[in-house]
Amino acid sequence: MGIISKDVEHYFLKEHSNLKDMLKPFLFCFDVTYAEEKNLKNTCIYVFLIKPEEYVKEGFGFDKEIIVCYSPFEELQPRALQAANCLFETIEFKTRADSLNLFIISKDSIVNDYSGITAFDEFQTRVIIPLDYNELKQNKSNSWYIRNILKDHCYDVDLFGYTLPLKDESSFFGRRDIISRYIDAVKRCENKGIFGVRKTGKTSLLFQIKRIIEQQKIGHCYFLDCKSPLYRKLHWNELLLDMNKMIADDINETVKESTSETQIIKQFRALIKEASKRGLKIIFIFDEIEYISFYAKMNIHWQTEFLDFWQTMWSIQSESRNLVFIVSGVNASITEIDTINGIQNPLFGIIQSEYLNGLSFDDANQMIKKLGRRMGMKFDHNSIKALYKQYNGHPMLLRMACSTIYRQLETKARPININNKTIEDMQDSINNILSYYYAHIVSEIKQFYPDEYEMLELLASGQTSDFIELSQNADYTKHLYSYGLIANDEHSIPYIKLPVAGRYVASEYAKKENRTSLFKLIEPDNRNSWVNNKTETIVQEIRRFENILIRDSRPMLFGTNSFPEADKFTSLSPVATNKDFDYFTNVCNRCFVESIDNYGKLLGDKNYFWTTVKDNYPVLFDVLHRIRVYRHSNDHLTLTQDVAEKYEEYWKEDTYGVTNTKDQKFAVQQKILDLMLTALQVEISAIS
Repeated sequence: MGIISKDVEHYFLKEHSNLKDMLKPFLFCFDVTYAEEKNLKNTCIYVFLIKPEEYVKEGFGFDKEIIVCYSPFEELQPRALQAANCLFETIEFKTRADSLNLFIISKDSIVNDYSGITAFDEFQTRVIIPLDYNELKQNKSNSWYIRNILKDHCYDVDLFGYTLPLKDESSFFGRRDIISRYIDAVKRCENKGIFGVRKTGKTSLLFQIKRIIEQQKIGHCYFLDCKSPLYRKLHWNELLLDMNKMIADDINETVKESTSETQIIKQFRALIKEASKRGLKIIFIFDEIEYISFYAKMNIHWQTEFLDFWQTMWSIQSESRNLVFIVSGVNASITEIDTINGIQNPLFGIIQSEYLNGLSFDDANQMIKKLGRRMGMKFDHNSIKALYKQYNGHPMLLRMACSTIYRQLETKARPININNKTIEDMQDSINNILSYYYAHIVSEIKQFYPDEYEMLELLASGQTSDFIELSQNADYTKHLYSYGLIANDEHSIPYIKLPVAGRYVASEYAKKENRTSLFKLIEPDNRNSWVNNKTETIVQEIRRFENILIRDSRPMLFGTNSFPEADKFTSLSPVATNKDFDYFTNVCNRCFVESIDNYGKLLGDKNYFWTTVKDNYPVLFDVLHRIRVYRHSNDHLTLTQDVAEKYEEYWKEDTYGVTNTKDQKFAVQQKILDLMLTALQVEISAIS
């Protein structure tokens, strides 16, 4: 049973004894720690803080005190809700109160219309729990009344299913390091740029930066959504005039209406100088900058006017160091290209840009757990790891995946435990529902960086060695890495960090080529030349690798005589039958595995393959072990449990997506040869 603090009891309730019965139902779940009458937004409200008991914290995910607002009037007016919302920005409640939930009490039955997620503005995501004043008093002895209210209003609200940029702090998670860097840059009057694939939370991040700038009174900050017709339809001087008006309103200056470009520039210069005299920074945030750049397609006047606008910004910033810009978008080349039609790009060199990737695992873990618990969904560690692996911390995809899980479990009793099995069972369904977003995420890569998109297709369709070879030219992969779409693993092998997007790209690539499998299986007519080219290239790379090992006095693979039967390896044919497959694995095994074993025996080390080779050349070891397992499975009727399990793992992985059984054995051959070449490329790169 909860308690009412002595201060509330002795001071507040002495003057407002009629409210004690209203508070009693809360005491079965909460302590009442604070009470005060406040006048905000031209109205009077009574404000309470209630501290949840442990079982309520656990059941609903409340980790802070919750604000309870009572409007004492017969009619509940919107200004009472506005006043309640203001509380979350005041010092006394900002760090102490839970920002996601709010109890509203009124005598007016209209209060029930505010249940669920109620918008104070179009971006607000706070959950309002309405309570009827008279019902509360009637249930002062009902220990389940508040608990049932919480279940009805918290568990039935989809906190994950919110796709607009977050303008309030209640649902914003992580990004602390980047926010700190940007705030420091603004204080030093350094321009910044933030770029990334769609829906990574760039706009939400900018809103958070703007909030902090305003809270810390660093300067006057203005947010311009450049995709809005309000801005993109304007000519450059008209936009600058609007910016003049924004500044003038804040520093109590006047701006004359004008269509003269030079007059508008002079006004802008004068306003910036006046702000500088007063010690005021002027910060402009341009979101979706592509819409007013040389990439503009909807309003093509910006393709040329972009230069006039930013030359003006650059010039005036050179004179007054109190003017700062933050730009954001998808296409970072806006700040990377040095000239445009032979004219210097005014944004080149004056903006320090970085790329926004997904949330860290810790931030994603916090977001999923915190929002999930408030909806009666308890995600365990493994389930969050599974989601994170699929979506690489992409905030919107994570939220939408969790929203899909919530909707599919909507009829289940709450709270409900979510584990890895839950995720596995729903993954296909989630992917189908979110497929539209995958296209949206990679669309700009396809549009602005077509060469890099083709590289993404290569990697997504399993052509790793080709990807590595072509990526020697960094221009082909720069943005794929920067945007966090691909990365290198601990052995420097490239992989797609956002598997769901990778599958989408592979699927679209397969459709384009009329293939049924996501893995790009070599067409039958091309297989002979492909195998010949691959085997010859592998032999060349092995010779190169051996020379480097000798040069650097590193452990050898096959000794001074290299590997045997090179002619048999380079004369291999495409696998079509079981007999072909047996021959292929036997040749590979004799060439590359048995020869290592034999060299180890000459050195007196029977475990040379399992120790020296594995420790020194781990990527190559993995593919050689694969060859050993496949050869072992073909040549032995009875397999040990470990080998049998490894065979099943390799076979499933190597034939994934290849539904035609006639093609499966060639798919394994293709995978082994591609992995062999990839391993050699990686190992050579590591020691060169």
